Amino acid sequence: METIQNESIFVVDDDQGILDSFDAMLGDDYPLHMVNNGVDALEYLDRHQPCLMFLDLKMPRMNGLELLKTLAARKLSTVIVVVTALPQEQYQELAYEYGVYKYLQKPLDVDEVEDIAAVVLH
Repeated sequence: METIQNESIFVVDDDQGILDSFDAMLGDDYPLHMVNNGVDALEYLDRHQPCLMFLDLKMPRMNGLELLKTLAARKLSTVIVVVTALPQEQYQELAYEYGVYKYLQKPLDVDEVEDIAAVVLH
């Protein structure tokens, strides 16, 4: 199956409030696709290659670290930003080992998220 390349943002988070926040922060300026677990994320990534992905670590079905491990083996060109409420020191090093671009703590800083999107997509 051929991968569809696009200039979009992909958000993977099980918290609907966070998904709504991303829509409010970026939805007017960029195409967004959002899912609430790692299994659905893998299915989406089988067909699409977004430029930027914001990824939560703590999710049902497949957590963010499991997804990162799988994606690292695929060598995607997608820029991945972790967004999590989990303690930074516990997971940050591992996330960077899997090729993460940035590691952001929740609650998210709107300006920081917008700046990342602007840098990666322009």
